[in-house]
Amino acid sequence: MPKVKAAAKRREERWELKSTGGLMFNKGIRQLILKTPLVVNSIICKAALRPMDVVLEVGPGTGNLMVKLLEKAKKVIACELDPRLVAELHKAQGTPMASKVQVMVSGVLKTDRPFFDACVANLPYQISSAFVFKLLLYRPFFRCTVLTFQ
Repeated sequence: MPKVKAAAKRREERWELKSTGGLMFNKGIRQLILKTPLVVNSIICKAALRPMDVVLEVGPGTGNLMVKLLEKAKKVIACELDPRLVAELHKAQGTPMASKVQVMVSGVLKTDRPFFDACVANLPYQISSAFVFKLLLYRPFFRCTVLTFQ
């Protein structure tokens, strides 16, 4: 039985490497990369973004959602904890939309958040309650938030 589990784990690891462009997930902070286009489009629709909105994206990962947010909003403030993924986000800064992106390298619970109109977050379950309570106390008020929990 242990050999079967080991083989399954190796297959899973190969799939993870292949599906994330060679990046390994950090299991300690429960990373899951949002890749499904239907989910990304659904989040964008639910946020009902306006051209003058500043969006706070928590956990942008490799930037799949951020690229779509940039098409709709004035500015995206991306807050990412993992420095390896921050490097991936900086690749997006070589695009024409680079002036619309601000990347913050920090944990969202330990930093003061800047002004934003909308918040979009793909959060690990273990910080979801703390983040929601922090959002409820945030001033000035923001217009909208769309949260997904892993």
